[in-house]
Formats: sequence, C-alpha cells, structure tokens
Amino acid sequence: MNSIKINLKNTDEDLFMRSKWWGNPDLPVGFDVPDDLTFICQIKCDELAAFDEDNLLPHKGMLYFFAAIDYYFGNFDSYNPTDFYWGSEDVKVFYVEDIENQTFEQIVFVDDDDKPVAMKELAIEFSSDDALCYGNKMLGEPYNREWEDWDSPYNGWTELLQVDSDDYDECTLNFMDWGMLHFILNPNDLKNNDFTKVTAVICST
Repeated sequence: MNSIKINLKNTDEDLFMRSKWWGNPDLPVGFDVPDDLTFICQIKCDELAAFDEDNLLPHKGMLYFFAAIDYYFGNFDSYNPTDFYWGSEDVKVFYVEDIENQTFEQIVFVDDDDKPVAMKELAIEFSSDDALCYGNKMLGEPYNREWEDWDSPYNGWTELLQVDSDDYDECTLNFMDWGMLHFILNPNDLKNNDFTKVTAVICST
C-alpha cells in the first residue's frame, strides 16, 4: 500500500470547495459544526483519486477532519484528551458525498471577541509516496509507531490521516516532543464510507 502525501503550499488562490489545510471549512448550509474542535483540513476526494492505488478512499465528495488539538498549539489551558485512543468527543471525520446538488458556505470560527481564530489556509497538492513516509499524508503505515499493530480492538485499523508536528507562520504545532497524530478507522467502515467511528492516536518517539 502506498501513502498519499499531502504537500502544503501558500497560495492567493480561492480554495473554496477545494482541498485545503487549516483555514475554515466549506460545509453544507445548516451543517452541525463541532465548534469545540479544531478544523484541520478538508479533502476533495476527486483530487486524490489518481493516487489512491488500492481504491480505499471515496473518489467523490468531501472529507472533513476535526480534532481536539488546541493544546498542542501551546494553548495549555485548552482541553487535552488523556486517553491513548481518543473518543468520539475528541475527533470527528465527516464525509459529504453529494457536493454538486446542495449549497455550501464557509464556516468562520471566531473567539469571544468575534475575531477569526483559524490559521491561514494552505493549498494541498497530492503525490504518491512510500507506505512508511513522514509528514502529512493519507493511508500507508504510521511513520513513528514503534510496534507492529494497534492494540485490541483496533488491530488492523487503517491509517486514514497522519498529521505531523510542524512550524507554521503563526505558531508551532507540537504533538508531544515532535510526534504525530494518527486518525485510524476500521477497514470495513472505510469500505462502506462510514467515518463515524474514527479514533485518533498520538505517537511520539
């Protein structure tokens, strides 16, 4: 299995309804948005289809990734998940299959003073890479997991998204001594495009 590498770049282009990292999500009007979680990225599935060699991911629609990671931006008063495998209140992945026949809007997250809080959005370019590669990616194998498989009952779960620690213009994202956050999902649920039971794990060496 290959990895689909997520390469980030600054751009002045309009990224509405395109794959992007950070920024604000573009969601169907009236969508129930988890405003207590950090928006990480949205993935326009047809943009990565050419790199999905094993046809594991949906090839149409949009995927959205949210997680409780504010603490790892250095906001140490923020909620920090303490369980090794994060619960449903800590991580959310949404899949919207039909993006052609409904109206979408950008959801802008603000603080208590109504100031936008999202980091600058970055464009995503996809490429194929080795299964065991570092950086931000989808599929493949977890780069920094120091054992062969996840613990029961997560044995054999698929690496859906790997989020790497990094320095950004606004701040630093640091998962416990420069680790990585791994979104994982039961392969049968992935086959059925069911993202309701995704969990997440931080691995750090």
